[in-house]
Amino acid sequence: MPAARNLLKMEVANEWLRKHKPMEYSIEKHADVQLITLSGRLIEKSQADDLIRNFEKLIEGGTNRYLMSLEGLEYVNSTGLNLLIGMFTSARNAGGELVIGGISPKVKKLMIMTKLDSIFKIYDSVAEATENF
Repeated sequence: MPAARNLLKMEVANEWLRKHKPMEYSIEKHADVQLITLSGRLIEKSQADDLIRNFEKLIEGGTNRYLMSLEGLEYVNSTGLNLLIGMFTSARNAGGELVIGGISPKVKKLMIMTKLDSIFKIYDSVAEATENF
């Protein structure tokens, strides 16, 4: 019986992981900016420790123009929003800018509800943001 119970727990855990994909990111050069792409669910600061370290290295190296794609970001909570605000602030403090190009409907709704759309420049796509950056 314990083996069956453990198997059931693993199946439940795997199903939860399929539905609640953890946050993933990539950073790559795009035109004359760094493109940061986030996907999955951003709910804990610890999920983004590596992203923050890499972002800080870019800032320290003099990079200060960032385009963030949130099209694949399924969910973000207040902790995740705080992370985005911190990255925006760091870019601004370095004399640069962070804009959003492409955003999932759920995250866009949250940005509007929290009035963060008045702080961030939000474009419908990476291409539109690139043209207007």
